[in-house]
Amino acid sequence: MTRPTGVLLRLHAVAPGLGTADLARAVSRTLTGEDSPPGGWSAGRRGRVLRHEGTSAEVTGAWDGPELWLRHRGEPAAAAWATGLLDAIATAAAGADRAAAATALPAATPADPASTPSAVPDTDAPAYLAWRALMARWQVADHDLAEITAPGLLTAPLPAAPSATSHPPYPYRPEEPVFVFDHIGPPKPPPGWLLREWFAPDAGLYHCSVASGSRLSVRTPDPAAGDRCAELLAAWQTLTARYDAAA
Repeated sequence: MTRPTGVLLRLHAVAPGLGTADLARAVSRTLTGEDSPPGGWSAGRRGRVLRHEGTSAEVTGAWDGPELWLRHRGEPAAAAWATGLLDAIATAAAGADRAAAATALPAATPADPASTPSAVPDTDAPAYLAWRALMARWQVADHDLAEITAPGLLTAPLPAAPSATSHPPYPYRPEEPVFVFDHIGPPKPPPGWLLREWFAPDAGLYHCSVASGSRLSVRTPDPAAGDRCAELLAAWQTLTARYDAAA
């Protein structure tokens, strides 16, 4: 069985070609249905902040375009949801009316999370092979491992040598997995936008993924686990280089 997981999504994007006021208006229109949020924007650490139904959006100006920081708690807060939200904001910024923007806004919770399309894991990818090898080297127990093959869902780790007839998800009842490998990856930003940062660990103390190309990413929601993250990343990079060289 797979199970939904509670997460905190964080992303940072830049929207070149838009004005700061245009982006702020589009964010408010998408989240609240109004050009200005009820009660107005509040002051944040970087710029103006809007908080609405579990989502916090902060907008500020920059030399290469206005910047957007988003934080969201929900079930699930995953790449597919974030992609839809960014697309809705871009649609509103392009001049769409309020009804169109509201229609474009994705639901935070699908009616049936188990029906969410799954990714097809690339079990031959150097990063994934390195992760599996590292987990075996560190003798991590099966109940401390999980993989993300569908937004907001955990599955059991794939077998070391999957058979031609096997496919995820496998029966799985983790207590609270420690090491998670994310096959979904970051959301896709609207055309012309730049995704600076993305973090949405579905579960686990160490959230491992391939950020872009062959760049590796290890994140943790626990600041005290930073040193272990650095150790894991260094070992992962060494193993990945070996798999790349052997390919």
